[in-house]
Amino acid sequence: MFLDKCNIICYSTPNYQLVTDIFMESLRNVNVPNENISHKLEIVPDDLMIVTGFQSNLWYYCVTNKIKHLIETLKINKNKYTYFIFSDCDIRFVERNKNKWVNIEAFLQLTENDIYFMREHVSEDVNSGFFIMKNSSIDKIIDFFTEVYETMLSTDNSCMGLGDQTIVNNIKNKINYGFIPNNNVIFGPFEFDVENALIHHAIGARDVSDKIEQINNVKNLII
Repeated sequence: MFLDKCNIICYSTPNYQLVTDIFMESLRNVNVPNENISHKLEIVPDDLMIVTGFQSNLWYYCVTNKIKHLIETLKINKNKYTYFIFSDCDIRFVERNKNKWVNIEAFLQLTENDIYFMREHVSEDVNSGFFIMKNSSIDKIIDFFTEVYETMLSTDNSCMGLGDQTIVNNIKNKINYGFIPNNNVIFGPFEFDVENALIHHAIGARDVSDKIEQINNVKNLII
């Protein structure tokens, strides 16, 4: 099974725990082995917890440190897996279509990109909340995200409105990237392909409770 060959890399903080619990449950529901999950739960400084949410200082801290965790994990697990998946914890894997991950594997084998991002809705931008990487190109991918991380450290928050996603889009032509097919992704609350959707990304939500509401609404449409 495709997901057995994948290292799932993810990062979260305590204020995100309710959403992270849903994410982890969805991994179990699609039979991802526990040993394949590289999850970092980071306890952040108290002063960052005063204001939470999108584009807060906490949010920028998290999107920077998730890239650091990604790089460290890729270096440690290089050559241990055929594929690597980075996933934000506001992603839910779709249980009813878990046997269709075989289609993703076939797609990856038939195409020659090194990394496959979720598309930012219908644009040509990438969404950095979920992407699949081939181990065969892992050194180039590590170098790419090292540049992303170093650029984030030297860039003022006001100049990267979408955090790591802004930087990735600015330099994405330095990596051989492609897109995960749109019919395999549920992007926020927008229309989706019930029969082929593999993941739902709860974007466009105001806070944790709003994300959970969106996740539950989409889940009820798929059952």
